[in-house]
Amino acid sequence: MGAMASQADQDPRISEFAVAPPHSAPGVTSMVGYRVREVPGTVHRGMPSSTLVFIVSLDDGVQAAATAEALPAAKPSPVILGGLHTQASQVRQRRGQAGVQLAVHPLASRALFGVPAAELSVTDFDAAPVLGRAAAELHERAAEARGWPDAFALVAHHLLDAHRRREGVTVRPEVAYAWHQLERSRGTAPVGVLAEQVGVSTRHLITLFRREVGRTPKTVAMLMRFEYATARIADVARRYHRVDLAAVAAEAGYADQAHLTRDFVRFAGVPPGIWLAEEFQNIQDGGHGIRSQWCYDHFQDHFQSDRLGDPASA
Repeated sequence: MGAMASQADQDPRISEFAVAPPHSAPGVTSMVGYRVREVPGTVHRGMPSSTLVFIVSLDDGVQAAATAEALPAAKPSPVILGGLHTQASQVRQRRGQAGVQLAVHPLASRALFGVPAAELSVTDFDAAPVLGRAAAELHERAAEARGWPDAFALVAHHLLDAHRRREGVTVRPEVAYAWHQLERSRGTAPVGVLAEQVGVSTRHLITLFRREVGRTPKTVAMLMRFEYATARIADVARRYHRVDLAAVAAEAGYADQAHLTRDFVRFAGVPPGIWLAEEFQNIQDGGHGIRSQWCYDHFQDHFQSDRLGDPASA
């Protein structure tokens, strides 16, 4: 059974997107500039994923909340920073809204933001409590950028500087290794096997994940699989205007389409067909592109972990 895109092909572009070169900054899996030309809808769903959301607004700020009920009271934030949320956030869109949105690897959170991803809020996305005055300063400089390359360079410089100031920050090797294996398998690697490979119990690996990223390995695996499925749906819809959801489910490692739909309702709040209809124009304009895959070697080059293989240190 397929899902048909609901809007006409000739619809004008409602958004513009610009993509920064890969590895523009340490810990960043993608950096995208966006500008909303028209208002496609009053509220946009911020989809859960296995990366942290970091947005630097180029205007007055982003009005976002964890739920639709909380959105009306949410104040626009010049810089957005959120942890690994498991339900779609709510983002109010308006004409002319612009910013730089980054997907940041959760294991880079300590080095880039000074706290583990587990300490980042999944309900209040204002970055000021974490970054302090640096959030306002970054917003002010980025808002004065002359074009996307300049904006990308400013944000990248901020992250590079933060990384240099925290040189030597480490991540537990058990977590780094297990995360890498989950990524390689797109969330299908058994958690028990990963725990055995790093020399700790399954329970202890779960504890280490909770401390570092705020989620269990199982939840992270589900987010990775869901993220891949969402990206594939968007990619196929962009190319062919029709999606075979059963085929995507099989490719993403789901038992069947029903399991894919169940995860979509759990994470996005709606079935995949409804999400696709809501987002089709945004997808056609270049949104929801498949993110560049995190390179484990790149992580090893820029972020340290203690040596893996010493169970006594677990």
